[in-house]
Amino acid sequence: MRHLYAIKSSIQDRNARLVAIWVAIVVGACLDAINQGIPLLLGEPMTFGRWISVFVTPVVPFLVSCHGQGMRNKG
Repeated sequence: MRHLYAIKSSIQDRNARLVAIWVAIVVGACLDAINQGIPLLLGEPMTFGRWISVFVTPVVPFLVSCHGQGMRNKG
């Protein structure tokens, strides 16, 4: 439970949330480029599943950043 509390407390903290958003943008863009770059360069179409992946991928770095910041702050 303390892990979920750490994420919740970070999301409620404005500075931690901003850091997590930037982490999600940068890391999420890198992961999307790795996962979707080659198919796009080869001219493969973006299917519905790929679009879902593009939008869900940044959620993981956001939550990991929130978790790390929350655990650091709350111990």
